[in-house]
Amino acid sequence: MIKKKWSEVSTATISEEAIRTLHTPPENFKIYVNTYDAGKTFPTKAGHGFVMYVLAGSCKTTLDGSEVTLSTSEFIALEKGSYAFDVVGNEELKLVKVFSVS
Repeated sequence: MIKKKWSEVSTATISEEAIRTLHTPPENFKIYVNTYDAGKTFPTKAGHGFVMYVLAGSCKTTLDGSEVTLSTSEFIALEKGSYAFDVVGNEELKLVKVFSVS
């Protein structure tokens, strides 16, 4: 569960479309776009592993006892489970979550 920079996997500007292009064929993935207001806390519960990309803003969570902050153009692969994220800063958070169905 190490965060990475978008530039490590693509030369394109991060966007929902660029993320969809990375995860092909499309029938093998479920993709969700979520937006959260600044200062909010939101839960994420997943029955499968998934990748979470940050399109705009920043959020933080605690994984394995360590605080992890994700900012624009960063992503993290997470195992199935329950997570709680806090939106940090004054900017709205926009995420793309990608689940493999295969």
